[in-house]
Amino acid sequence: MAALALLLAMPSFAGAQTDPFAKERIAWNKPQKPFRVIDNIYYVGTAGVSAWLIFTLQGFILIDGGLPESAPLIEANIKTLGFDIKDVRLILNSHAHFDHAGGLARLKKNSGARLIASAADKPILERGRVTFGPSAAVPFPRVSVDRAIQDGDTAMLGGVVLTAVVTPGHTPGCTNWTMPAVEGTADHSVVFYCSMTVAGNPLVNNKAYPGIAEDYRKSFARLKKIDADVLLAAHGEQMGLARKAATMAANEKNKVLGAPNPFVVKGEFQRLVAAQEKAFEAELKKQQAEAAAAAKK
Repeated sequence: MAALALLLAMPSFAGAQTDPFAKERIAWNKPQKPFRVIDNIYYVGTAGVSAWLIFTLQGFILIDGGLPESAPLIEANIKTLGFDIKDVRLILNSHAHFDHAGGLARLKKNSGARLIASAADKPILERGRVTFGPSAAVPFPRVSVDRAIQDGDTAMLGGVVLTAVVTPGHTPGCTNWTMPAVEGTADHSVVFYCSMTVAGNPLVNNKAYPGIAEDYRKSFARLKKIDADVLLAAHGEQMGLARKAATMAANEKNKVLGAPNPFVVKGEFQRLVAAQEKAFEAELKKQQAEAAAAAKK
């Protein structure tokens, strides 16, 4: 019955039967043991797709919902940590793609939490699919947004404040959430990174998103101004999740006191942004050349 309900919640459209991410989503959805990352932040996502749980004095904040099939794993990870999904008060979304928004409907229903997302991604979340790029072929359960935010807005609960940095491109309302954290006596700056990969998006003649290339460039300029030494990315491979989690587990098992937190890496965030900008410029140049060649035919 649960599977039937999920199917009924999915929007129907031509091409929905073909999933270009069929292989990737199997790897993305492999289980990952939950763990405390830094301060009051926990990892509760899967091996390939991130979800973050933030403790506050008034309940929890959950960032992202993974794939539709990730929601039960996220709930199980929260329980493994000794917490209850019903204590999640706010759910934030990084961006409206099926692999980060797919589980939101179930997680929102089971927690009773309010969902906060960018105004630009709100229509996508409530429609249940993006309208351009490869992800357009993969619908996800529709979910209603309780509060639509703009760049610079904050989400607050129990003394914890997260600030939205909206960087359009990957999706129209791609949102990075930033917050401070403390490790021992040291202060750190955390960024929950939305991602700026092209991900197959059409950058030229994109009728659904005409200004996409310009938005990417403006967003890269904006991201270069963020000074964060804790990168918490939307996909595990973008931040070396497996390696860092293994290091933390080994340190805990061996009772290594005072070991540096592997998630605190100065410059890592900006190196990732620079790499994604370089890849974007190369892909834009390629698509522009292809469009020019096609116009000559």
